[in-house]
Amino acid sequence: MNIVIIPAFFRTKDRPMLGSFFWDQALCLKRAGHQVTILYSDTYSVKCIREYAFYAEATSEECEGIKIYRMKLFCPLKHGMEGHREAFTRGIQQLYEKCNLENERPDVIHAHCCVWAGYAAMRLSEKTDIPYVITEHATLFELHKDKISKSNDRYIRQAFENAAKVICVSRAFAKLISEYRISGDIEVIGNVVDFDQFKPCKNERHSEIRFLTICYMNTKDQLLKKGVDILLKAWREFSGKYDTAKLIIGGGGHAMQKVIEWCKEYGVEQTVEFVGQLSREQVVEQMQLCDVFVLPSRYETFGVVYIEAMACGKPVIAAANGGPDDFVKDFNGILIPPNNVERLKSALEQIYRQYEYYDAITIRECVQNKFGALEIARQLSQMYREVVRKGL
Repeated sequence: MNIVIIPAFFRTKDRPMLGSFFWDQALCLKRAGHQVTILYSDTYSVKCIREYAFYAEATSEECEGIKIYRMKLFCPLKHGMEGHREAFTRGIQQLYEKCNLENERPDVIHAHCCVWAGYAAMRLSEKTDIPYVITEHATLFELHKDKISKSNDRYIRQAFENAAKVICVSRAFAKLISEYRISGDIEVIGNVVDFDQFKPCKNERHSEIRFLTICYMNTKDQLLKKGVDILLKAWREFSGKYDTAKLIIGGGGHAMQKVIEWCKEYGVEQTVEFVGQLSREQVVEQMQLCDVFVLPSRYETFGVVYIEAMACGKPVIAAANGGPDDFVKDFNGILIPPNNVERLKSALEQIYRQYEYYDAITIRECVQNKFGALEIARQLSQMYREVVRKGL
């Protein structure tokens, strides 16, 4: 099939990991025999005029057989969702026309995130009569629902209702999104993980147990969403008892200085190491070098980073916050209540003492059977066939 993918955000030269799960899914579809094209419009407000002026992304490229078309758009109202909605949509429609995609007539448009890729897909579908589907990932609907205006709420509901299929990446998230879909027919298909890249690697044993956390640290809100404050509070109590434990923090961003300040405030600088912004290859390396992955997010729609760690055979510590509830079990990690410092400290202690009980092969096989490229491509291909049949 010929599939057009519209991501709500996408990787850049400065942030090569941004939207990596969109790319991984596109790649697995391509390898399954589908023709895949990605359309993306980068919108910049007045606040980001410098980034707009020095924009250096390729307007068209082909990577591993996937065509990627993108354009930059100046959007003075980007700080308002209304302005971003229309600018993003305009860019997608211009790209579709400019690249003459109608000549090869796509079978399906697949949008990732309703705001505003799903809306743009709906508008493009209205012009082309090509059915569209939406996979929703955004924590907006859980954490920032109060920021959605009445007018935007109407557009969001319209996009979800008119979609041929709506997909969520976890069962808890599907329940949350069901209020936007009157029919209630929401499918659950997880994100794909590259198990060829993320895999166990035999390393010499360290003298310490290495705990790893990785997240974007662009704003304080992101730090709080990912529970970095909770982790460091728990680490203060834990590391005081276990001097052979080390916490590795990966990820860059403007708010990293705040994390450094927390480390000093809690007196844990000597047991915490910052490795900065990581490339995809460096993320793999850190996953393979660590002993345990920990990220006590307050909310996750899915949590692909946990699956990547488990693909490397590592046990994980996560909060029961939506996404990880579907795949974190006793044999592959520990699930704790959200926002609970004491339970996180106990989980760190438990996994430190019982680390040898976790089997890397078992941990990897379980998630590979659910989130490997072949399985996700099979589920998506079946869904696309249903959509096309209904449209005939």
